[in-house]
Amino acid sequence: MSRYQVDKFLRDINHDRALAERWRAESGEVLSRYDLTSDEREALATWHVRKLYEMGANPLLLLLSAFASGKGMREYMSAMNLKE
Repeated sequence: MSRYQVDKFLRDINHDRALAERWRAESGEVLSRYDLTSDEREALATWHVRKLYEMGANPLLLLLSAFASGKGMREYMSAMNLKE
């Protein structure tokens, strides 16, 4: 896993609202700017946070990405398979 690139992407969408909006509208175009593996691209495009977590992505950035992706805490917890 190119953890740096995944974490960089997560940081970027958390700091740049316009980039987060473009990612939600056209994930492939935005993700093509990062040196990611096909598994990473797929997990980010589908917002599969549990898989990203298991691959070593920064947990705080994953949590913050829930809001950048237009999701809420419940959706994040569900995606991570956490109990409320």
